Amino acid sequence: PSYKRPTEEIVDVRISTEDALADFDEKTERKREKERTLKEDKSNAVMLEMLGDISSADAKPPENVLFVCKLNPVTDEDDLQLIFSRFDPNAKAEIIRDRE
Repeated sequence: PSYKRPTEEIVDVRISTEDALADFDEKTERKREKERTLKEDKSNAVMLEMLGDISSADAKPPENVLFVCKLNPVTDEDDLQLIFSRFDPNAKAEIIRDRE
């Protein structure tokens, strides 16, 4: 494609950096950070779905489930149930260990 090059600059008014950042405030930054976090979470969920770790990227964990990692190898379900029963007498524990 061919196009004509302008003989002079077309932009009449340039916005200064100070003017461009005048609307930038802490509230805007928090909103952008929240949006970035949501996008990152969605991306991570899609990655886990592709790897087969979760059935759907839109699946949400139950509200009453607590994930605990790096447990001592000798820790068993009864130990965890005893510890967490302080907070909920009906607490149940299930340990799912890596195959390594």
